[in-house]
Amino acid sequence: MLNKQQAKSLALLVNNPETWEPLVEHLKNLKALEVQALVGATSEQEMYRSQGKLRLVVHLEQLRDEVIEAINRQES
Repeated sequence: MLNKQQAKSLALLVNNPETWEPLVEHLKNLKALEVQALVGATSEQEMYRSQGKLRLVVHLEQLRDEVIEAINRQES
């Protein structure tokens, strides 16, 4: 979970369409490639690696939402 300071630092990246849009497009391409690798995996190890890479890409795709949530979160 991001803290407010981290979120504010990342806000410049995720709120700027010139940086965020190309990153999202790149992540979509990586996701498609990794799905192909997962489908073609011939061993459990390859499958697990592809699953881990997919999870990381999905997490990065959700970064903008996490940053917004962290910035808007009330401090306890």
